[in-house]
Amino acid sequence: MDGNARCDLVLGGGGVRGAAHIGALTALEEAGYSVVRSAGASAGAIASAFAVAGVQATTLRELFEALDLTRFVFADVVARLRTRRGVGRLADRWSDEAAEPLTWLTEILADQGIHTFGDLKVADPDATDPPERSYRLVVRCLDIMQRRVVRLPWDYARYGLDPDAQSVAQAVRASMSVPLVYDPVRIGGEGRTGLLIDGGLTSGFPVTVLDRQDGALPRWPTFGIRLLPRAPANGEVPDGGLALARMVMDALLDAGDLLEPLTDCDEHRTVRIDLSETSQLDLSSEQDEVFADGHATMARFLADWDFDTYLAGCRS
Repeated sequence: MDGNARCDLVLGGGGVRGAAHIGALTALEEAGYSVVRSAGASAGAIASAFAVAGVQATTLRELFEALDLTRFVFADVVARLRTRRGVGRLADRWSDEAAEPLTWLTEILADQGIHTFGDLKVADPDATDPPERSYRLVVRCLDIMQRRVVRLPWDYARYGLDPDAQSVAQAVRASMSVPLVYDPVRIGGEGRTGLLIDGGLTSGFPVTVLDRQDGALPRWPTFGIRLLPRAPANGEVPDGGLALARMVMDALLDAGDLLEPLTDCDEHRTVRIDLSETSQLDLSSEQDEVFADGHATMARFLADWDFDTYLAGCRS
């Protein structure tokens, strides 16, 4: 493989199974690919942001290995507990600012010189995207106040905001906002207010989201990465309200993150990573195994991938 090969990525969500995306990014890096643009929701938004920011896959894995996943996932829950009399002191003992998602995202991106979407403008004279879409990162969220899917930075104008001035870390954090776990993120103001939650709770990104709109042949491939959901519960009835709430949330996350290809050609460029034994909210999952699944699946895909064959069969 040419060491200067380029690609775009469209990454589905996956909750704590996001280590599979890191494995896939590692395989891409080993094959000589660099990521030009990436779109994603939830865990896919995190991986997308780090990929286009220039964080090396090996560094990314080290960052996740050093992360206390339990503290990271429950950072907002602990913050809410601090406000309650009698449990605030206990919450203070358990909390860790380094595991707070927005702080963590901001620091890693800042190390790469990335602060706002203005730092991720596409610097390509041959690009065909209109100005409002000329960014290397697209983050998918759901606005529960306006009841619509939001793609950041493309849709900041709807809220009267300058895309170039908006925080990349804040957008990624908004896309992680699983209800009851992470607090929603407010956006806009003066009559254009929205409240953003996890973009993986609606139908996932189509792999076509970054395709050229002028009908010309793509200059490099776009790969979609789909983390396969668990098998249905097969008649298992939840025992109690908490179990029911978790089943509802699992169903919403899995149904929203399908990233289902619409055509055979979309299927041809979509990588399906089988994580059907792991729940999106399963903190006990073996991250090394999830990483290995992502790495092995992407490596097998790239071994059979040929861009010219794809162009001849799907873009002729």
